[in-house]
Amino acid sequence: MIQREFIGLVNGKPWANRACCFEQMDCWGLVVLYYRHVLDIELHHMAGYEAQDDFITCYEQEISGWSQAASPDAGTVAVFYRGAIPAHIGVMVSPVKCLHARGEFGFVRLDSPLALLKVYEKVEYLVHGPL
Repeated sequence: MIQREFIGLVNGKPWANRACCFEQMDCWGLVVLYYRHVLDIELHHMAGYEAQDDFITCYEQEISGWSQAASPDAGTVAVFYRGAIPAHIGVMVSPVKCLHARGEFGFVRLDSPLALLKVYEKVEYLVHGPL
């Protein structure tokens, strides 16, 4: 599937905690689907994910498979922080647009990372695998 098709398929879909399907998804589920269907990469499956562990627990289990990205290119992930704590994740579809599924009563949408920094304090860009 090409990126444009993926965006068309998920944009506007409802957010649901710990969901990872095309009908509904949370922020991590969206990243997993993007990597699976656009990049043909199966991300590590976290055992605590379906067990409703909080985002930070899941993030800490997964982060070892990622490296700092030099720039926010398509396919890198954007990790948004509240203070020193990772609180949200999305996938960059261009250097200036982030596809993400945000919070209760939310949905999948495209936003500028700069717009998301009005809600979060810091963003970090990561690429899957070692550099």
